[in-house]
Amino acid sequence: MRNIVQTSSDIVLSIVMPVFNHHSDVREMIDSILANTFGDWELLTVDDGSDSETIELIERYAASDKRIRLIKRDRQPKGAQTCRNIGLCEARGEFVVFFDSDDFIMPYCLQQRVEQMKAHEELDFMVFPSGIYTDRNFHTKGYASMYGYHIYTDDIEQFSSRQLPFIVWNNIYRRDALLSHHLYWDEHLLSLQDADFNISALAAGLRYSYAENAKPDYGYRIASNSSVSKNIKGVRHHESHVYANRKMWSVVQNAYGGKYNMALYHGTLNIYNAGLSGRGIDSGFAKSLMKSLKGKSCLYRFVFGIQINLTLMLQKIIPSKMARQLPMAFYLTKAMKLRKRKADMIKALLAGKDQKKREMT
Repeated sequence: MRNIVQTSSDIVLSIVMPVFNHHSDVREMIDSILANTFGDWELLTVDDGSDSETIELIERYAASDKRIRLIKRDRQPKGAQTCRNIGLCEARGEFVVFFDSDDFIMPYCLQQRVEQMKAHEELDFMVFPSGIYTDRNFHTKGYASMYGYHIYTDDIEQFSSRQLPFIVWNNIYRRDALLSHHLYWDEHLLSLQDADFNISALAAGLRYSYAENAKPDYGYRIASNSSVSKNIKGVRHHESHVYANRKMWSVVQNAYGGKYNMALYHGTLNIYNAGLSGRGIDSGFAKSLMKSLKGKSCLYRFVFGIQINLTLMLQKIIPSKMARQLPMAFYLTKAMKLRKRKADMIKALLAGKDQKKREMT
């Protein structure tokens, strides 16, 4: 970890944004930041080894606006997690946000976040609602891919089960709170980084709240596969998935004992099925994931082992994809229902807010 910048700068907000290619998306994101009504920010674009076209684009922005800085990743490992750590250590603002370079923010995003944090000095971070961004349009009709809505009663349970209540880009943090709790991005993770960072913050005791009456301000580009943090599938990620699963169990159990073991087991099933989505079974990945439960829960390691062994037997007589899904049928059905329920809850919440506004006017 590089040295943390110590400064008396009066910059209010630091925006940390990893960048890797896809210059047109980067341009759209930076333009949306520049269009914001709040202007007391610095944008730290931390490049992860982009092509010359993307580098030249950022250099032009930096030359025309001193608030924008280009920082090139100068150490291993490659990845958004390393870039975010570099950006956090270089940040000078009182507050910090972590944005993705291929998304979009609304013109009021930065102002509403800073104003609410200043109004809640007792909090270490706040959570703001998001929409989705596709075809250059911002949508907030209620989708499962929208995050940051206060619709759950227990966020720890949701993170444990990998049903994420919010993503890091939903949040604004006090920079000193992150540094004083030594909260950095785990550079061993190729993916599943948001859940790890968020659960680590909650387990460390950071004080947070959902921003009441806030407007959705962040557009998650669901149609894009260019983000350095969105690619969670693929064989090369399996080792990282196993590590992430073991760590999630450890962090949650160390902080809360066995209270969330069932949710953690569901989170294991989520990683297992998402990691093999569209394919059959990778027995090596399955067995490694099962081994990651050793010492965590004898019960759920045993149950997961039965499901894996049943799949290995079934694939001898039926297609491997079906062989994987059948022992998981109950969980997969439940997961689909939960996803739909989440979208419905967000729709109802937004409809209620719209109705309240009409009544007030």
